[in-house]
Amino acid sequence: MNAPRNRFVEGSPRLHYLEWNEGGTVALVLLHGNSANAWWWRPLADAMRGADTRLLALDLRGHGDSEWVRPPAYAPANYADDLARFIKHLKLDRPVVVGHSMGGISTLAFLLRHPGQVRAGVAIDVAVTSNLRRNRYLYRLKSLPVVSYPDCETAKARFRLMPAEGAVAPEVLSEIAERSLAQRDDGRYTLKFDRDTFFGSDGIDVLDAIRRIRVPLLLVRAGFSRIMNAEAAAAAAASNERVQLITIPQTHHHVLLERPDLLAHAIRDFLTGRG
Repeated sequence: MNAPRNRFVEGSPRLHYLEWNEGGTVALVLLHGNSANAWWWRPLADAMRGADTRLLALDLRGHGDSEWVRPPAYAPANYADDLARFIKHLKLDRPVVVGHSMGGISTLAFLLRHPGQVRAGVAIDVAVTSNLRRNRYLYRLKSLPVVSYPDCETAKARFRLMPAEGAVAPEVLSEIAERSLAQRDDGRYTLKFDRDTFFGSDGIDVLDAIRRIRVPLLLVRAGFSRIMNAEAAAAAAASNERVQLITIPQTHHHVLLERPDLLAHAIRDFLTGRG
Protein backbone atom coordinates (compact mmCIF):
# COMPACT_ATOMS: atom_id res chain seq x y z
CA MET A 1 0.00 0.00 0.00
CA ASN A 2 1.02 3.62 -0.33
CA ALA A 3 2.37 5.63 2.59
CA PRO A 4 -0.39 6.32 5.11
CA ARG A 5 -2.12 9.63 5.63
CA ASN A 6 -1.65 11.25 9.06
CA ARG A 7 -4.94 12.59 10.38
CA PHE A 8 -6.63 13.73 13.58
CA VAL A 9 -10.10 13.62 15.09
CA GLU A 10 -10.74 16.65 17.27
CA GLY A 11 -12.46 16.34 20.61
CA SER A 12 -11.57 15.22 24.09
CA PRO A 13 -9.19 13.55 23.81
CA ARG A 14 -7.79 14.53 20.42
CA LEU A 15 -7.04 11.33 18.52
CA HIS A 16 -4.40 10.69 15.88
CA TYR A 17 -4.72 7.96 13.26
CA LEU A 18 -3.07 6.62 10.11
CA GLU A 19 -5.06 5.71 7.03
CA TRP A 20 -4.19 3.44 4.12
CA ASN A 21 -6.30 2.84 0.98
CA GLU A 22 -9.09 5.33 1.63
CA GLY A 23 -11.14 3.91 -1.24
CA GLY A 24 -11.31 0.37 0.15
CA THR A 25 -14.84 -1.00 0.51
CA VAL A 26 -14.31 -2.77 3.86
CA ALA A 27 -12.94 -0.69 6.73
CA LEU A 28 -10.62 -2.26 9.30
CA VAL A 29 -9.96 -0.20 12.42
CA LEU A 30 -6.70 -1.28 14.07
CA LEU A 31 -5.99 -0.93 17.81
CA HIS A 32 -2.43 -1.36 19.08
CA GLY A 33 -1.25 -2.75 22.42
CA ASN A 34 -0.14 -0.90 25.54
CA SER A 35 2.90 1.40 25.11
CA ALA A 36 2.66 0.98 21.32
CA ASN A 37 1.10 3.20 18.64
CA ALA A 38 -0.55 3.18 15.21
CA TRP A 39 2.74 2.66 13.34
CA TRP A 40 2.98 -0.88 14.70
CA TRP A 41 0.40 -1.79 12.04
CA ARG A 42 2.60 -0.70 9.14
CA PRO A 43 3.85 -4.27 8.43
CA LEU A 44 0.27 -5.56 8.31
CA ALA A 45 -0.72 -2.72 5.98
CA ASP A 46 2.10 -3.75 3.65
CA ALA A 47 0.98 -7.40 3.87
CA MET A 48 -2.61 -6.40 3.02
CA ARG A 49 -1.46 -4.72 -0.20
CA GLY A 50 -3.89 -5.51 -3.00
CA ALA A 51 -6.82 -6.25 -0.70
CA ASP A 52 -9.95 -4.12 -1.04
CA THR A 53 -9.69 -2.91 2.54
CA ARG A 54 -9.42 0.53 4.05
CA LEU A 55 -7.09 0.45 7.05
CA LEU A 56 -7.38 2.95 9.88
CA ALA A 57 -4.81 2.56 12.66
CA LEU A 58 -5.70 4.59 15.74
CA ASP A 59 -3.35 5.98 18.37
CA LEU A 60 -5.28 5.19 21.53
CA ARG A 61 -5.58 7.95 24.14
CA GLY A 62 -2.29 8.38 25.98
CA HIS A 63 -0.28 6.81 23.15
CA GLY A 64 1.58 8.01 20.07
CA ASP A 65 0.32 11.39 18.89
CA SER A 66 -3.06 11.18 20.60
CA GLU A 67 -3.77 13.33 23.64
CA TRP A 68 -3.03 12.24 27.20
CA VAL A 69 -5.91 12.33 29.71
CA ARG A 70 -5.98 14.00 33.13
CA PRO A 71 -7.07 12.64 35.49
CA PRO A 72 -5.89 9.35 33.97
CA ALA A 73 -8.70 7.28 32.41
CA TYR A 74 -7.27 4.36 30.46
CA ALA A 75 -9.64 1.45 31.01
CA PRO A 76 -10.89 -0.66 28.07
CA ALA A 77 -14.25 1.10 28.36
CA ASN A 78 -12.53 4.48 27.79
CA TYR A 79 -10.77 3.19 24.68
CA ALA A 80 -14.03 1.63 23.47
CA ASP A 81 -15.95 4.88 23.82
CA ASP A 82 -13.20 6.79 21.99
CA LEU A 83 -13.49 4.23 19.20
CA ALA A 84 -17.26 4.73 19.01
CA ARG A 85 -16.68 8.48 18.61
CA PHE A 86 -14.01 7.81 15.98
CA ILE A 87 -16.32 5.56 13.94
CA LYS A 88 -19.16 8.07 14.16
CA HIS A 89 -16.90 10.98 13.16
CA LEU A 90 -15.62 9.17 10.07
CA LYS A 91 -19.11 7.84 9.23
CA LEU A 92 -17.76 4.30 8.93
CA ASP A 93 -20.38 1.71 8.00
CA ARG A 94 -19.99 -1.13 10.50
CA PRO A 95 -16.24 -1.65 10.24
CA VAL A 96 -14.25 -4.66 11.43
CA VAL A 97 -12.26 -3.84 14.58
CA VAL A 98 -8.88 -5.54 14.98
CA GLY A 99 -6.90 -5.25 18.21
CA HIS A 100 -3.61 -6.65 19.49
CA SER A 101 -2.97 -7.42 23.17
CA MET A 102 -4.44 -4.54 25.21
CA GLY A 103 -5.97 -3.28 21.96
CA GLY A 104 -7.62 -6.69 21.61
CA ILE A 105 -9.12 -6.38 25.08
CA SER A 106 -10.37 -2.90 24.14
CA THR A 107 -11.86 -4.46 21.01
CA LEU A 108 -13.82 -6.89 23.17
CA ALA A 109 -15.04 -4.03 25.36
CA PHE A 110 -16.16 -2.18 22.24
CA LEU A 111 -18.02 -5.20 20.84
CA LEU A 112 -19.99 -5.40 24.10
CA ARG A 113 -20.65 -1.68 24.53
CA HIS A 114 -21.35 -0.75 20.91
CA PRO A 115 -22.41 -3.92 19.04
CA GLY A 116 -24.52 -2.04 16.49
CA GLN A 117 -21.52 -0.10 15.18
CA VAL A 118 -19.41 -3.07 14.13
CA ARG A 119 -19.51 -5.93 11.62
CA ALA A 120 -17.02 -8.22 13.36
CA GLY A 121 -13.96 -8.23 15.59
CA VAL A 122 -10.48 -9.73 15.70
CA ALA A 123 -8.59 -10.06 19.01
CA ILE A 124 -4.90 -10.96 18.64
CA ASP A 125 -2.97 -12.64 21.44
CA VAL A 126 -5.00 -11.28 24.34
CA ALA A 127 -4.70 -12.47 27.93
CA VAL A 128 -7.89 -14.54 28.22
CA THR A 129 -7.30 -15.18 31.90
CA SER A 130 -5.22 -13.33 34.47
CA ASN A 131 -4.11 -13.77 38.06
CA LEU A 132 -2.89 -11.72 41.01
CA ARG A 133 0.76 -12.16 40.04
CA ARG A 134 0.14 -10.79 36.55
CA ASN A 135 -1.90 -7.89 37.89
CA ARG A 136 0.95 -6.97 40.23
CA TYR A 137 3.34 -7.04 37.29
CA LEU A 138 1.08 -4.72 35.29
CA TYR A 139 0.87 -2.33 38.22
CA ARG A 140 4.66 -2.32 38.70
CA LEU A 141 5.08 -1.19 35.11
CA LYS A 142 3.37 2.07 36.04
CA SER A 143 6.01 2.83 38.67
CA LEU A 144 9.04 2.34 36.43
CA PRO A 145 10.99 5.58 35.95
CA VAL A 146 10.57 7.52 32.72
CA VAL A 147 13.92 7.08 30.96
CA SER A 148 15.27 9.64 28.51
CA TYR A 149 18.18 9.50 26.07
CA PRO A 150 20.52 12.21 24.77
CA ASP A 151 19.76 11.56 21.09
CA CYS A 152 17.48 9.55 18.81
CA GLU A 153 20.10 6.99 17.80
CA THR A 154 20.86 6.10 21.41
CA ALA A 155 17.16 5.80 22.16
CA LYS A 156 16.61 3.55 19.14
CA ALA A 157 19.52 1.32 20.15
CA ARG A 158 18.03 0.87 23.63
CA PHE A 159 14.50 0.15 22.36
CA ARG A 160 13.10 -3.27 23.30
CA LEU A 161 9.80 -5.02 22.75
CA MET A 162 7.86 -6.12 25.81
CA PRO A 163 8.05 -9.09 26.02
CA ALA A 164 11.41 -9.04 24.23
CA GLU A 165 10.99 -12.10 22.03
CA GLY A 166 10.36 -13.16 18.46
CA ALA A 167 12.24 -12.93 15.18
CA VAL A 168 11.25 -9.41 14.15
CA ALA A 169 13.13 -8.07 11.13
CA PRO A 170 15.73 -5.43 12.20
CA GLU A 171 14.37 -2.84 9.76
CA VAL A 172 10.85 -3.29 11.17
CA LEU A 173 12.08 -2.93 14.74
CA SER A 174 14.12 0.16 13.78
CA GLU A 175 11.08 1.89 12.29
CA ILE A 176 8.89 0.95 15.24
CA ALA A 177 11.51 2.32 17.62
CA GLU A 178 11.81 5.63 15.76
CA ARG A 179 8.03 6.06 15.54
CA SER A 180 7.73 5.36 19.28
CA LEU A 181 10.02 8.21 20.36
CA ALA A 182 9.37 11.87 21.04
CA GLN A 183 11.82 14.71 21.65
CA ARG A 184 11.28 16.62 24.88
CA ASP A 185 11.67 20.36 25.36
CA ASP A 186 15.18 19.78 26.72
CA GLY A 187 16.20 17.99 23.51
CA ARG A 188 16.31 14.48 25.01
CA TYR A 189 14.26 11.56 23.66
CA THR A 190 11.75 9.36 25.46
CA LEU A 191 8.95 6.92 24.60
CA LYS A 192 5.70 8.68 23.73
CA PHE A 193 3.09 7.04 25.91
CA ASP A 194 1.61 7.84 29.31
CA ARG A 195 2.84 5.52 32.09
CA ASP A 196 -0.59 5.85 33.70
CA THR A 197 -1.95 3.61 30.94
CA PHE A 198 -0.65 0.78 33.14
CA PHE A 199 -3.30 0.59 35.85
CA GLY A 200 -2.84 -2.86 37.37
CA SER A 201 -5.22 -5.18 35.52
CA ASP A 202 -6.77 -5.94 32.13
CA GLY A 203 -9.85 -3.94 33.10
CA ILE A 204 -12.47 -6.53 32.13
CA ASP A 205 -13.21 -10.22 32.61
CA VAL A 206 -11.93 -11.28 29.20
CA LEU A 207 -13.34 -14.80 29.19
CA ASP A 208 -16.79 -13.55 30.21
CA ALA A 209 -16.65 -10.83 27.55
CA ILE A 210 -15.89 -13.39 24.83
CA ARG A 211 -18.77 -15.56 26.05
CA ARG A 212 -21.21 -12.63 25.79
CA ILE A 213 -20.23 -11.18 22.41
CA ARG A 214 -22.96 -11.36 19.76
CA VAL A 215 -21.03 -10.55 16.59
CA PRO A 216 -18.49 -12.72 14.72
CA LEU A 217 -15.14 -12.75 16.49
CA LEU A 218 -11.79 -14.17 15.45
CA LEU A 219 -9.30 -15.01 18.19
CA VAL A 220 -5.71 -15.18 16.97
CA ARG A 221 -3.14 -16.89 19.16
CA ALA A 222 0.61 -16.80 18.59
CA GLY A 223 1.90 -20.36 18.78
CA PHE A 224 4.64 -19.59 21.31
CA SER A 225 2.58 -17.07 23.28
CA ARG A 226 3.05 -16.92 27.04
CA ILE A 227 0.17 -14.44 27.31
CA MET A 228 -2.69 -16.20 25.49
CA ASN A 229 -2.27 -19.80 26.62
CA ALA A 230 -3.70 -22.56 24.47
CA GLU A 231 -6.07 -24.02 27.07
CA ALA A 232 -7.68 -20.67 27.92
CA ALA A 233 -7.99 -19.75 24.24
CA ALA A 234 -9.70 -23.04 23.45
CA ALA A 235 -12.11 -22.60 26.36
CA ALA A 236 -12.95 -19.08 25.17
CA ALA A 237 -13.68 -20.27 21.64
CA ALA A 238 -15.84 -23.14 22.90
CA SER A 239 -17.95 -20.75 24.99
CA ASN A 240 -19.49 -18.93 22.01
CA GLU A 241 -20.57 -20.29 18.63
CA ARG A 242 -19.75 -16.94 16.98
CA VAL A 243 -16.08 -17.25 17.93
CA GLN A 244 -13.35 -18.77 15.76
CA LEU A 245 -9.85 -19.53 17.02
CA ILE A 246 -6.71 -19.88 14.94
CA THR A 247 -3.11 -20.32 16.04
CA ILE A 248 -0.27 -18.91 13.97
CA PRO A 249 2.56 -21.40 14.55
CA GLN A 250 6.17 -20.55 15.36
CA THR A 251 5.31 -17.00 16.44
CA HIS A 252 5.43 -14.97 19.64
CA HIS A 253 3.26 -12.26 21.20
CA HIS A 254 4.18 -9.57 18.66
CA VAL A 255 2.88 -11.63 15.77
CA LEU A 256 1.82 -8.48 13.88
CA LEU A 257 5.53 -7.57 13.62
CA GLU A 258 6.96 -11.06 13.36
CA ARG A 259 4.67 -12.59 10.71
CA PRO A 260 2.34 -9.92 9.34
CA ASP A 261 1.89 -12.01 6.18
CA LEU A 262 0.32 -14.89 8.10
CA LEU A 263 -1.80 -12.52 10.17
CA ALA A 264 -3.04 -10.79 7.00
CA HIS A 265 -3.92 -14.18 5.51
CA ALA A 266 -5.89 -15.13 8.64
CA ILE A 267 -7.83 -11.86 8.61
CA ARG A 268 -8.61 -12.17 4.90
CA ASP A 269 -9.92 -15.71 5.38
CA PHE A 270 -12.08 -14.56 8.29
CA LEU A 271 -13.55 -11.68 6.29
CA THR A 272 -14.37 -13.91 3.31
CA GLY A 273 -15.84 -16.70 5.43
CA ARG A 274 -13.03 -19.16 4.75
CA GLY A 275 -11.71 -19.16 8.31
